[in-house]
Amino acid sequence: MTEINESGTPQDAPDLATDPQPDEPLSRRRLVIGGLAAVGAAAIAAGSLSRAASVVTAQEISDRVVVADPSLCVGCLACEVNCSTWHASVGRAAVARIRILTDPTVKLNARVAAFLPARAGNTPQTCRQCPTPWCLPNCPTEGLQIDPKTGNRFIDESQCIACGKCEVDCPVEFNGTLAYKAQTISSKRVVYDPVKNVYAKCDLCIGRDGGPICVERCPVNLAIKTGYIKSDHLALELKPSTEAQWKQLA
Repeated sequence: MTEINESGTPQDAPDLATDPQPDEPLSRRRLVIGGLAAVGAAAIAAGSLSRAASVVTAQEISDRVVVADPSLCVGCLACEVNCSTWHASVGRAAVARIRILTDPTVKLNARVAAFLPARAGNTPQTCRQCPTPWCLPNCPTEGLQIDPKTGNRFIDESQCIACGKCEVDCPVEFNGTLAYKAQTISSKRVVYDPVKNVYAKCDLCIGRDGGPICVERCPVNLAIKTGYIKSDHLALELKPSTEAQWKQLA
């Protein structure tokens, strides 16, 4: 009968750490274990490289991006409020994807200033829909996606695990003072929502028939469309997301 020692190991059991073993079985075991590890590492690397390569080689540039003219912004925050409210209404994170920051160098358009002279110095900022979507390749899930029809870079919150890699990789920031609040903000334009424990960014209100609600509900836009303010362009509007356009964005 085999006796059991104090450690619970049979006394006549070989010690793999010290007992010499036949070269062939041990080499095969090492080969199998090493091979499995290599396959696992290769699979992880291949997945990351595949997503990175898709960003480098993909030509799907977002067909539109929200562009702001700060000289037409009166800092009413209607864009922030409507953005937050609409996204919450469809079950997404309620954080505002567009933020109004103060900028004392901004001069208000003369026609707007005729109505609201004291409302100058604001700059709307949101996701730039970068031609190269730097936020996408390191996402470990399918949380960050590109709409194949429009090129829209968006977050599928149902697949977001709140790892924060997209925030780290985002190349642009909200950096300044929030309009009409004694509060500074310094964060990437991919923002964390602690309530839903997900990250969010401008998704051009994907799934909404009227498109981005900030463009539709901007009071200055409505005033321009109805003729109260004369302007050949809107305070917030959708424009083609070209490389040249991207370089002009705030």
